[in-house]
Amino acid sequence: MNGKVQGVYKNLRYRVLIINEERYILDLGKSFWKFLIPFFYWIFPNTAYKVNDHESIEKIKTPEVKQDKKSWNGVLAGGIGVIIANLLQPLVNYFDIESTPLINSIIVAITLLITLSVFFYINIRSKKSLLQVVDLEQCPTINVWIRPQSCKHFFFISFFYLFFLGFTILSWSGFIQLANAVILFVGMICLFSALLFSVLAVAIGDNKVILQQ
Repeated sequence: MNGKVQGVYKNLRYRVLIINEERYILDLGKSFWKFLIPFFYWIFPNTAYKVNDHESIEKIKTPEVKQDKKSWNGVLAGGIGVIIANLLQPLVNYFDIESTPLINSIIVAITLLITLSVFFYINIRSKKSLLQVVDLEQCPTINVWIRPQSCKHFFFISFFYLFFLGFTILSWSGFIQLANAVILFVGMICLFSALLFSVLAVAIGDNKVILQQ
C-alpha cells in the first residue's frame, strides 16, 4: 500500500506517516545500526507509533517545501564544498603533525568515536524533544517496512552514502600516513555527510509501505 511520509520539525530521528487517514510516527533511530547503514531502513522493519491525537501531529510536522528546492540546495552545498576545499589546499602543509602511524591510528579511532557519539547524542535529544509533545509510550506500535521511493531515490542515496563513506576511509587512511589535521577534519565532515544521507533513506513524500500489526 502507499503511505505519505512527512518530516518532523528540527528532528532527524522521526517521521510522520499517513496511511488511509491514520497517523503514525516512525522511529528511525531506535536501531543505531540503521543510522550507520541506510540499506537497513529498506530491509528491516521500522517501529511506528499510532497517534490518534491529530493536533499533536500538526504541531510537530515540518512545513512542506518543494522537493526540487531541496535537491538544488544539496547540489549547491556540494559545489561550495569543492570550492572551499580548493581554496584551502595551499594551507594543507601548515597542518602537518609529527607523529607515528600508530598514534595517527589512535587519533582516527578517537575521531570516529567522537563523531558517532555526537550522532548518538542527537538521537537521544531528538527523542526527548518529541516526548515533550507526544507521549509515545502510551501509543500502540506496529512494524512498517518502507521501500525505496523510486529507483532514482535508491541510487541517489546509495551513491552519495557510499561516496562520502569511501571518501572518509580514503581521508583517514591518508591521515594515518601523512598526519595532516586538514585531512583528518575532511574525513570527519565526510562521515557526517554519509550519516545524514543515511537518514534520508526514508524519503519525504509518497512511499510504498507494508504494515505488520
